[in-house]
Amino acid sequence: MRSARTAFTLIELLVVISIITILAALLFPVFARARESGNATACMSNLRQIGLGLTLYLQDYDETYPMSRFPDATHALGGCTSTAPSPPSDDLEGTSINWKRAIEPYVKNKSLYKCPSNGYAWRSGGYHNVVGDETNFAYPESERLPTSYAINGSFFHEAVPPCLYGENLVRPRYLKEIAEPSNLILLLESRFTYPDLGNWMLQSRAPDSDSGGAFQSHNGACNFLFADLHAKRVKLAATCTGKMWFDTFSYPLDGCKDLGELQAEYK
Repeated sequence: MRSARTAFTLIELLVVISIITILAALLFPVFARARESGNATACMSNLRQIGLGLTLYLQDYDETYPMSRFPDATHALGGCTSTAPSPPSDDLEGTSINWKRAIEPYVKNKSLYKCPSNGYAWRSGGYHNVVGDETNFAYPESERLPTSYAINGSFFHEAVPPCLYGENLVRPRYLKEIAEPSNLILLLESRFTYPDLGNWMLQSRAPDSDSGGAFQSHNGACNFLFADLHAKRVKLAATCTGKMWFDTFSYPLDGCKDLGELQAEYK
């Protein structure tokens, strides 16, 4: 006798497909979070290595931090050009030299400046509408830097002394000015081309985006490197505890006053 042929019925196939779809819906977010955790670890490593470059710069320049922007042939040292409570600003905006360029002798690997999660790393923008770091307009393609990391502009921006303390000229910040280096943010993850980012950007949106914020996040938290060179992942709102942005100083434009307006990715 000929044996009967067996096959899946349409109903059975639909049931199997439904089960696979449900499993995929459950597992894909898990895989995405695992991948993002790996990116966060790589990004943390980048921050630490860039921080080591800053430490070597500190040693060579008598415990003086690099300014977020430096004078060049077309940008001279000046004073504050903003009025509080605006972010600190000066005549160095649009210069070809920033803190990343200043520590290049100590950070040889340019790939360290790119976070694998940052989709804005090679976006056009800045004062010269260039791709990546705002200084790239002055350098050949082989020397261009991506956007991913910024110095804490609330403390280390060179215009903070004249804008906040009434000094005449912009200047770098000194190690001796920091009271609690383990609590002061030094470097952070940024989606903007600017070399610095202050906490006045806490509520800002990512460039050309209706969702997402100015700070790159990983599964709801952000990587930060502190002035004592320890790196830590924390919720963005948690940076407002203590004085992680200002140390013993403060700035009138304090984004910590409106934490309820943080973008959804940070909550």
